[in-house]
Amino acid sequence: MGCIVSRDLWKIFRKRVEALKGVSVNIPCGKITALVGSNGAGKTTFIRVASGVLKPTSGYIEILGLEVSREPDRVKARVALMPQGSLPPGFSTPLQFISTYLAYRGFSRSEASKRAREILYELGLERYANTKCHELSLGTQQRVVAAASIASGAELVFLDEPTSGLDPIARRGFWSSLLKVRGSGSTIVMTSHNPDEVEAIADYVVAMVSGRVVAQGPLKRVIDGIGYSRVIEIYGDGKAFGGDRVVRIGDITVTYYREETDAERSLKAILREGLRARVRSVGVADILILNGGDLYEGYEEP
Repeated sequence: MGCIVSRDLWKIFRKRVEALKGVSVNIPCGKITALVGSNGAGKTTFIRVASGVLKPTSGYIEILGLEVSREPDRVKARVALMPQGSLPPGFSTPLQFISTYLAYRGFSRSEASKRAREILYELGLERYANTKCHELSLGTQQRVVAAASIASGAELVFLDEPTSGLDPIARRGFWSSLLKVRGSGSTIVMTSHNPDEVEAIADYVVAMVSGRVVAQGPLKRVIDGIGYSRVIEIYGDGKAFGGDRVVRIGDITVTYYREETDAERSLKAILREGLRARVRSVGVADILILNGGDLYEGYEEP
């Protein structure tokens, strides 16, 4: 049984905006699952429905064996949620904010203070423990909110874009902390726009485009399922260069190859023309590129 199971889940807002369109997933426990997709793909809506914040329009979803629509209070008691863009009160310090959050979730005062100090140390935030939050950068404030969610020890932790605004070093430090949390047995479900992030720490991937799931499964299996070995991105007029599949996004041509030798020949020809290009392995971003034509201005498949 999965940690999160949904069947034909729909969420339609006023003015008939279809945020979720028949979403069916089976997300495993004890893993880091990444929901990937562009803005408007439905990632945040799914997290809000799964955590009991929003009611679905139709369909079924259960968390940790509990049907969310029937037992929302029991679900909320077992999960922690970091909403996208959430910040701590500016007048509090990280230590005060996390301690108060943990006390609200049932920790004793001494336990809350002890756990707050521990999580600040684990996330490399101990030097800010007694600094007013309004004096911290937005990225650091986001890390404080994520720290509170992680410190709760909830069986299931939802993190909505937890590393947005972080610099590359801080982001990697946060990844390290998430891996420690996973090692303790908690399940983490996070949304991300960053393919490098997903490939670095995610065990399981759910890729969403325009409210629908276009791929899901263990990270390696999903990437292998794309069916190509190499990608060449041509920046400029690359229409003359084809491969096994070609996608144009504005003035960028993304060309896919099943055989590396074919990619090598094409790259030589591209460089002879003086065009700027990048060759890379197939990755998470390509799930969206190959399935998300409607998300990109000027997208076409010649």
